[in-house]
Amino acid sequence: MRRPTLLVLALALAAALARCAPPESSTDTQPLSGESTQALTPGGGLRFMTYNIKHGELSGLESIASVINAQAPDLVVLQEVDVLTNRSGKVDQPARLGALTGMYSAFQPSLLSYDGGQYGLALLSRYPIRTSQRIPLRSAAEQRILAVMEVELDAAHVIPVAITHFGTTGATERLNQAEDVKAALAGKPWALLGGDLNASPSESGITSLRQQFTDAWTRGGSGSGYTHDASIPTRRIDYVMLGSAWTSPVSASVVGASSQSDHRPVVATLTLPWSQTLFGDRVPGAAVEPDTRAVEIGVRFRSNVAGTVTALRFYRGKANASGYVARLWTSGGALLAEVPVKDGRIPGWQEVALPTPVAITAGTTYVASYYSSNGQFARDVSGLANAVVSGNLTAPGSASVGGNGVYVYRTGGGFPSASYKDANYWVDVRFVPSP
Repeated sequence: MRRPTLLVLALALAAALARCAPPESSTDTQPLSGESTQALTPGGGLRFMTYNIKHGELSGLESIASVINAQAPDLVVLQEVDVLTNRSGKVDQPARLGALTGMYSAFQPSLLSYDGGQYGLALLSRYPIRTSQRIPLRSAAEQRILAVMEVELDAAHVIPVAITHFGTTGATERLNQAEDVKAALAGKPWALLGGDLNASPSESGITSLRQQFTDAWTRGGSGSGYTHDASIPTRRIDYVMLGSAWTSPVSASVVGASSQSDHRPVVATLTLPWSQTLFGDRVPGAAVEPDTRAVEIGVRFRSNVAGTVTALRFYRGKANASGYVARLWTSGGALLAEVPVKDGRIPGWQEVALPTPVAITAGTTYVASYYSSNGQFARDVSGLANAVVSGNLTAPGSASVGGNGVYVYRTGGGFPSASYKDANYWVDVRFVPSP
């Protein structure tokens, strides 16, 4: 694990060694597998960015970091990164960007010796980076590589994150490099691949990659997806590619950063197949209604695939000394699950796992709710006037289901069925689609 205090050792490290560090750390110790990791975003989503930064030449690392921070990504794969080169002022760019973004960083050199330092690929991660590997690719001129890092999203999910930057000598070179990437990532269905591939979507190297990966832009982008040249883009050469296990909905966009580099970054938001929610880490506009009456409030929802509800969640802006009760119902009011909930972080999302996950049927409407003895719930008027769609889940628009969200004023709570002004009361579920 790399730390700022050990920068002088960088050139002595073997190329195959990973250099990974949280920016605030000062020791050279890799995280142990037993260490706790940061929780995934409440929404169970993952934001993945690819960005060719042109070694900060056009704008400096602070501007690059501002572009990254504005997108709040979980993982960022970077190309054209310098470590201790003369041209970049002997700065360890991955470490510096890690400090500016508050993320872990890791680097693999494409060029082991370049301008007094090294030049290559880097990863910034909100989650611990467990391993790092450098894999040379067949190259006609400048050496190109594939960097493969393992990132621990949580105790049960460690995924391969791969970074590359294809060559510029022609389509044959890039096809060879695509084949090398496929061979290196074979048998890794959860792999995420990002990079500057220097090729249009129709070139042979890209069509070859698509035999093993899905192009995130094809799945969830809109428009041309052009990323180069950044000032007035006319080409799509920067890609996010998804391994075969990433089957849930994806959205993708090109970030409007026109002057920080000669490339614009691409960001893909992936719905984690093993954990979905309606509202994610969004927060209400009105976190505390002054109404203090005992009330049960909820949301009508459905999934377009079968699966299980594993937890119930809701947003609270103010605590309740007696806690809450969260419930799951059929649309007709039959109780499917009930579990007490203690205050978590206030304000914030309160979440409780169901002792036994509840199986739900595709296309069937259910109600998730919670009881508060002192009211003071979150409420955004008209928040469910239109449907909310997130991954496989939908909270239907209010008019289409006879009212959404729903409530009932009753001591001890009960099935909520009344609706007022299409309000969103910020009640949610955690859902796992069936395999």
